[in-house]
Amino acid sequence: MTGTLDEAALAELLREGRHAEAAARLAAAGETLRAAELYASVWKYPEAVECAERAGRLDEAYRHALSGEDRAAQERLRDRLLLEPEQARRAAGFAETKGRLADAALLLDRAGDSAAAAVLYERAGELLDAARLLELSGQLREAGRLYEQRLRESPEDGEAALRLGVILARFGRYEPATRVLQKAADAASGRAAALRLLIACLDALGLDRAAASRLDELRALDPALPVTVPDYLLASFGDARGFAALARDSASSAGPDASRWLAGRYRVVRPLGSGGTGRVVLAHDAFHDRDVAIKVLNVADGAQGRDAFARFVREARLAAAIEHPNVVRVFEFDPSGPFLVMEFMAGGTLEDRLAAQRALSPADVRPLLDALLEGLAAVHRRGVVHRDLKPANVFFDAAGTVKLGDFGVAHLADLGATLTGAMLGTMAFMAPEQISGGRQPTAATDLYALGVLLVRMLTGALPFPGPDFVQQHLESLAPAPSVLRPALGAAYDPLVADLLAKAPSARPQSCDDLRARLASLPWPALADDAPAARPAPGTQPPPAAPTSRERYLPAPDSVRLCAPDLGATLARDTVLERLVWLVPCDDARLAHFRACAAADHPHLQAVFDVDVATSTAVLEAPAGQSPSAESLRTPTLAASLLEALESLHAAGLAHGHVEGACVVTSPERAVLLLPARQSADATRASDLTQMRALLG
Repeated sequence: MTGTLDEAALAELLREGRHAEAAARLAAAGETLRAAELYASVWKYPEAVECAERAGRLDEAYRHALSGEDRAAQERLRDRLLLEPEQARRAAGFAETKGRLADAALLLDRAGDSAAAAVLYERAGELLDAARLLELSGQLREAGRLYEQRLRESPEDGEAALRLGVILARFGRYEPATRVLQKAADAASGRAAALRLLIACLDALGLDRAAASRLDELRALDPALPVTVPDYLLASFGDARGFAALARDSASSAGPDASRWLAGRYRVVRPLGSGGTGRVVLAHDAFHDRDVAIKVLNVADGAQGRDAFARFVREARLAAAIEHPNVVRVFEFDPSGPFLVMEFMAGGTLEDRLAAQRALSPADVRPLLDALLEGLAAVHRRGVVHRDLKPANVFFDAAGTVKLGDFGVAHLADLGATLTGAMLGTMAFMAPEQISGGRQPTAATDLYALGVLLVRMLTGALPFPGPDFVQQHLESLAPAPSVLRPALGAAYDPLVADLLAKAPSARPQSCDDLRARLASLPWPALADDAPAARPAPGTQPPPAAPTSRERYLPAPDSVRLCAPDLGATLARDTVLERLVWLVPCDDARLAHFRACAAADHPHLQAVFDVDVATSTAVLEAPAGQSPSAESLRTPTLAASLLEALESLHAAGLAHGHVEGACVVTSPERAVLLLPARQSADATRASDLTQMRALLG
């Protein structure tokens, strides 16, 4: 029974500082919530908890238990709050403020706010719980990332291995799924579940004996299971060929779009090119949410098909073993396709650029050569000779980074292999020893091809134009670059003569040797004064590349600035039909954006070009808007921005302005915009501090 509250007497008690006595009178009068606040103000937290509970406000009682550091009361109230979603959400805010992240995540989880709960679980280090919520909400890529992180921290975690194996298998990634499921099968908990999925993955990989062996282990746990793998798969998946076959069957019967999936994971977007032995397609990797290029081999019957497959496998193994910023990255090789998954080079090839320009300015050639030499040096350090260096195998990513690719005819220098296939490659760029097959290719063989490429870039013509390439490479002397393009002068003539020497021993012997020669030469910016290449009979010469003034036209609408003090203008790239920012630059800013171009990441603003002649940097103009505080707390957006920042740090740069004004978000992606220039006091640590503040 409650008493009557005398407000005047209550006020007098408060003036006299007798708060506990005032709180007791409030509680006696039934004003338990007011009483709880008064008790808390004089640190009588047990009484505050009791009064708030009597008022039916479990969230307020939980807040007072947090303030009083009463762990027993916190746990008791937390369990009761799990039945009160609205109060649980408010209590989660109190718990987060006090640093009780795991408790806050649990409360939000039970309140149905899975996205916010996943973020808090991850911040609390509870990766399994965070991944579980992401998986339930269909965010499999993010869930897989957390399971992988958990396994790096705790390699023996069978539950994380099992869940990651399930995700990988769903995307058709049977080989990595097999590896993690073997870990899960070795753990006591979840062994049977891991074995069931492991058998299907091994069968999908064609490892019949391994699948049968694992089925024997599973039958030791459950003797009622079928004896043979096909019978087991039929009972488990409704098809004796397992779920890999089911995925293929469902794709072929689900309509025209479904059949354009590879391995149940890569959605084919469009063809990029084709040749006698296969094709290359642009695809979207559903697991990692990125565009990739996939080279698919068409294997013929007989010895010719076996040789083509052997070269394809060798390319996959060689390319996957080389990790370098100037070498096209290989993500995966699937021998069952067979196909090779590589990073997508959105900037096209050097062949594309040379088709549009008869010759390049020496100032533009030098950075291309430097990048190619870096990539070639990485290849040669692995004991590999590329043997097919030509413009079509020199790629550009979206940021303009030069990358060497296509190791289809590469040769391991230390294997002592026969010269079978030595004639592979493009004749116009082949060294004499390749054509004659008289000796094993070396690094000097690639440098000969680089010499041909150098002449083509500087003059717009090939030193040996054919059609009798064999006779010309073996016997003829190449014309000096100064003859083909007089404006060059004679500075490059000795270097080209050495690179195109008939005897490999007379050429530079390594990329380092050539790099030293390049440093001693002038590389000026020249106008396009090369004579027009003579078109073949019945064809038209390629159109000249548009000048910067013609290529970039003002965009119709004004758009927000990329970053503070950038001074950029929005323009339309008429060649590639995209919006770009044109940024006026001094020498320091040109160097800054050139360095930023090396930090290539899909969620970092791309540097498309750095034009020294016009003192202009051409940057990506990402579509979108400034992020809201709520959107910055979503796991996928936060992870994207952190990865973009890490790519900048990996290039040896710091941002210095990690704030909302430097972020653009859209339904497709989040983009971290580049700073106007390198800040003198910016560090990796200060960037991460700013990022934490931005993400809350």
